[in-house]
Amino acid sequence: MKRMTMLMAVALLASCVSVPRDAGQSDVQQAVAARSQQNVQWSAEPSATDDKRVRTLLADDLTVDEAVAVAMTNSPRLQITLAELGIARADLIEASTITNPLFEFELRVPGEPYRPYELRLAQSLIELIQLPRRRAVGRAAFDAAQMRVSASVLRFGADVRASYYDLVAAAQHVTQNNTIADAARAAAEVALEQHKAENITDLDLENEQALYEQAKLDLARAERQLVVAREALVRAMGLRDSSTAWRVPETFPALPESELDQQQLEQLAAQQRLDLAIARRELEIAQRRVPLARLAALGEVDVDVHYEREPSGEHTIGPGIELPIPIFNTGRAARTRAEAELLRARHTLNALLAESSSRLRTANATLTEARARVEYYRDVLLPRRRRIVELTKLEHNAMFVGVFQLLQARQNQAQAQSGSIEAQREYWSARTNLDRALQGIAEDSSFDPASSTMQENQAGMSRGNH
Repeated sequence: MKRMTMLMAVALLASCVSVPRDAGQSDVQQAVAARSQQNVQWSAEPSATDDKRVRTLLADDLTVDEAVAVAMTNSPRLQITLAELGIARADLIEASTITNPLFEFELRVPGEPYRPYELRLAQSLIELIQLPRRRAVGRAAFDAAQMRVSASVLRFGADVRASYYDLVAAAQHVTQNNTIADAARAAAEVALEQHKAENITDLDLENEQALYEQAKLDLARAERQLVVAREALVRAMGLRDSSTAWRVPETFPALPESELDQQQLEQLAAQQRLDLAIARRELEIAQRRVPLARLAALGEVDVDVHYEREPSGEHTIGPGIELPIPIFNTGRAARTRAEAELLRARHTLNALLAESSSRLRTANATLTEARARVEYYRDVLLPRRRRIVELTKLEHNAMFVGVFQLLQARQNQAQAQSGSIEAQREYWSARTNLDRALQGIAEDSSFDPASSTMQENQAGMSRGNH
């Protein structure tokens, strides 16, 4: 009797597990800051301090890091992601807690000279035995949940960066389309005057007018894309007041002096890829579930202690046990499920390992090509277009070429600048995608173990007990 009491006391003490009060938010915050090389701050509830910080960040030209900082501080979408940590904390507490003991009281009538009764206190023996393993599975699942939330936060930051670069590009496209439209309008006005003087044909006039109309359409489309891009960033940053005045720089940041080579990227990815870390943790969880499933055939094995008074007044006390006979349910389903989940987790990890280098090479090749295109525009095409405009202006002043050729040269220059803007946007988007590949947060989640949930982990532990 004393041994059983000691066993239950030890089990109750073991069920007390240390769980972070903030559900691991500080750990996630540190992990995100270390991986993004950016000091990120967020709070469970927006405060006046947060609002003041957001207003300070929005006061001047908004950099991409400041846009991410605003989003981290302000976005309700991020709070939805962080709420998953609270659910994970609850699941860890549940995995580390045994069910309450069952108290039973029976009163029998008639009884002479004493009314007989029986008291019984029962507790599941299987839960007591499996508690350390269940707690280990719960801790591994909690760690995996922290990694999944970290990956979601990093993916959120990458989405903000992508929206930011889209907005910078959209603003520059509007400026360039304005220039093109102004040149087309000037050409159309000159053509109209020359047509009145019968210096050009009707066809020439119609061509110039058509070019102007197309330029107006292109400008309208660019302005619409600017509104769409701005609103996308507004949503990403969680700004509720649409009247808040803020702006982005007129140009993209300068290109970094150099890029990492493939070997350096491979080494960095080996240290930082969250999808691989999550897959390894999921494999550990699946491995720990297998021993739990092996006891599934026993179901609920209850040990108890009872106290009974007979009608004669005599008292009896003693232990008891309720043990199911595994005739129909031998636990085969639970064992099969656990083994299949282990096999799936192993194949998921192998798939990620096989694909990680390919994804990284693809992202690096895309970045390399995008950088080469930006440099070609900067070093070759744009200087040549500027030189063409200067030479055309000289020939126009010497009356060797007409005003249409000069206006066309300026339009071609503006179009080349638009191409350069698009090349820069694609470069920074490619750089963001390379960061995704390095962190293991690619948008393609077909083999992403981060899509699993803590509820599935808890369900697996529950199946191992029944």
